[in-house]
This record gives sequence, structure tokens and C-alpha cells, in this order.
Amino acid sequence: MPQQCHTSGRPGAIEILHIAYTRFPADTRVKREVEALRTTGRHLAVIAFQNSGEAPVERWRGITIARVPGRKSRGAVGAYLLEYGAFVWRCRRLVARHRAFANVKVVHVHTLPDFLLWAALPARRRGARLVFDMHEIFPEFARSKYSGLLGRAVASIAGLIERWARRRSDLTITVNEPIDELLATRPIGRTERRIVLHNTADPADFGNATLPSGDTPLTLEFIYHGTLTLLYGLDVAIRAIAISRDRGVEARLTILGDGPERGALEGLAQQLRLTGHVRFESPITQAALPARLRRCAAGVVPTRLDGMTRYSLSTKLLEYVHLGVPVLAADLPSYRRYLGDGALWYWTPGDPEDLARAIAQFVMASPEERRRRARLAQEAMAPIAWIQEQAKLLAAYDELLAPRRPSVSTAATRSAALPSP
Repeated sequence: MPQQCHTSGRPGAIEILHIAYTRFPADTRVKREVEALRTTGRHLAVIAFQNSGEAPVERWRGITIARVPGRKSRGAVGAYLLEYGAFVWRCRRLVARHRAFANVKVVHVHTLPDFLLWAALPARRRGARLVFDMHEIFPEFARSKYSGLLGRAVASIAGLIERWARRRSDLTITVNEPIDELLATRPIGRTERRIVLHNTADPADFGNATLPSGDTPLTLEFIYHGTLTLLYGLDVAIRAIAISRDRGVEARLTILGDGPERGALEGLAQQLRLTGHVRFESPITQAALPARLRRCAAGVVPTRLDGMTRYSLSTKLLEYVHLGVPVLAADLPSYRRYLGDGALWYWTPGDPEDLARAIAQFVMASPEERRRRARLAQEAMAPIAWIQEQAKLLAAYDELLAPRRPSVSTAATRSAALPSP
């Protein structure tokens, strides 16, 4: 970040700083939280990683973006640690040394990794408050990603880092109630301030919630949008399409996104002779996404069930619900908790035969039944609509930005230091 970077012509003017090992503004959670905080009238900045062709510093909607070299690869644990560590070190140097961040009042750290909070400690020593925003649960993530002894070892270390980060934060944010309840079973040795901010769709990106039409598209097209990894079960969805077509159901699947599994998934579709019935589309802009999703009969959320995803509430699922698109979802505990029994077409996680059964049930359902279930899903999500979640975030920031009150002991010490009249 060049030394001349500052806000409004005044060095050190930035008051709220977000740090995230991600792309910005492409990361929707970081973007909607940052945009919500513009209403505080404070000067905001984001430190994120720099992709090829991106400027190291730019202004975006009145927000300063500082980008440092970094990348997200998917490999061995050593590669992760090297990439994470280099990014965290660069962020800490910026926070510690750059004059633009000298008077920051709140540093908001987005995970993963949890030890990214270390980059914020120089600001904490200058009096800043720290927010620890947990997009993922690090120990469960480690157990899910690495098997056997390595997975247990990494998860154990991750648990220690998570506790360390929570202890040093003034506020911990989680993405759903099951994760919040899980953290309650992992005490940190002091009182902790925690809130839940769900990943519900921001109307600024998706428009207001759309009432489901129930109309049958010209083609029976199901869609998935997002990252293509083994965890998200796209191979299961492809196999279910093959089974459905063998049974006379003219179903199609569009996979909209990119990721490390794309090549393997394309190969599987060819092997099952699904060319033309399973389509792969490249990621599109946020502005174009709602219209693309609405053209489909239903969204598919085929996430595998493991020790991490049992606590997850898919952002993709919430976006389909917001748009009034019916949903076929793997039967994960959090989905049942939030959406109940009758709002989605559930199927056993990891089981293409059972997904094919759910597809057949969806095909047989009347337009009225599809509309009814989509409406039930929207009603279930109404209490956590983004307008309510945004209000929680702003209320928490009112507390964080309030002047610190001196403790009784501090006040007494100051009084004792005054000269006698």
C-alpha cells in the first residue's frame, strides 16, 4: 500500500478496517457488511488479497480497498499455511506501520484463517476494538479437510487458535445458531459477546424477495451455483440426473461456477453420456445472477454431510429461497432446523438414488405445490432477512464505537495522581 494512500486527503482518517483473506468486493458477506457500515458515517477500508490485474489501492463506493499479494489454492496443509502466513504477515505490517490505519477504532477480521486476528493486534494496542467474524468453524473445517491423525492434529491446533482469537476479541460473530451454540460449549475463560449474522441475501444484490410463481419452465432445468469442490456434492447431482433420465425423467442440470473439481465433474458427465444434459457455465456477475437463477425449475444444494456441514446453512440455499426458486436439498440438520419439514424437497446426503427420487417427486408436484413450498421457505426465513441482520450489526457497532468508560480503579488512580489543591 503506497505511503500516499489516505482518506479524504487526511492521513490516518480510516476508522473501521476490515481484513479478509478473500477477494473484495467479490465476497458477498464481506461486501454487504462493509456496505451496511457506510451508514455509520465513518471512513472504511478493506484489506483483501490482490488478483492479477487488480490495483493495489482503489476507492470503491467511497471505501478504500488495499490489496496485498495472495492467492487461494487448494492443496496440502503446508501450502495452506504458507499462503495464509504470508498474507497475515503482510496485513500486520500494514496495520502496524501505515499512517492511514493509525487511528482505526474497529478492526473487523473475517475468517478463515482464525490466526488472521494476529494482524489486528497492533491496532488493538493503540486502543482499537476487535471483531472476530467466523465465516467457518476452524476445528471442524480441519477435520473435514484432512483425515486420520493429520486431521486430528490440525483440528486440535485449530481449536487452540480459535480460543486464542475469541479471547482477544471484543465481539465474535457467527453465521448461524447451531455454530453459536457449538461455541457456547467451548468456553474461553471469560465473558464473551457474540452475535449471529446469517448469510441471507442482500436486497441490494438480489432485489426484494420474489414471490414464487410456480410456473413450469420450458425445460426441466435444475441449477447449482457456487464453488465446485468435493464437499458440495456435484458428482452426486450428476449421477442423479443420469438415473432420472434412465427412468424417463427429462431433467437437466446446469452447474454455474468454477473450482478444483470442475475437470473431474466434466469427465463424469461425459462418462455418463450426459453431454447436453449437464451443462457447465462460467461464473457470471452478481447483477446477472438473479435473472439466471429464476429461469430454472429449482435449485439443487447437494452438500455432503460431515462434521462441519452438519452446522452449515448454505448461502446458495438462502439465495434460492429469497428469489422464490424451489429447492431440492440434502437433508442436513441445520436445514431442517431453519426450514422445517415441508418447505424443501429433501434427500439423503451423498445418495444419488435418493436425489433421483426427490427429482421425481418434484416433477410430479403441481405448480400450486411448488409455489406453496417456496412460500413456506420464504416465511421460515423472514425472521432472519438481511434488514434484521443489518440492524444487529449496526447495533453492535454502536457499542463498539462508543467511548470507553474508565473503570472505577482507573478513575481512582487518575484522581490520586492529581495534585492536592
